[in-house]
Amino acid sequence: MVWLKRRFAAADYGPYMDHLTQLMDANPRLYREFIMVSTKTPDALVSDYYVGLPNEALAGGFDGFVRVGERDLPKIIDGAHVADTTEEPFTSRFTLRGALSKRGSGAYGHFQRML
Repeated sequence: MVWLKRRFAAADYGPYMDHLTQLMDANPRLYREFIMVSTKTPDALVSDYYVGLPNEALAGGFDGFVRVGERDLPKIIDGAHVADTTEEPFTSRFTLRGALSKRGSGAYGHFQRML
């Protein structure tokens, strides 16, 4: 997988989430590998966004994002914006901060795609 990162204020990430879901819709067999997660920063209105893609060829259109390696990904995240949170590659990489106390409850065991 290819991983990209960019910091956004408020809902400025929206166009990139739309682009990611369009790519996912165009490549349905690879849907598990289209991921967008975020982590909070000290500034309440700013978050770091991480985008996972199946391959480098799909990285065009993510202007201003920088490539990051697997080891640079956060283990605990604050939001899963586009992800199948029940399957690999999500489950081995991320834990939702709010789910830490809810493990096993099924609260996050669904495909999450907020538009």
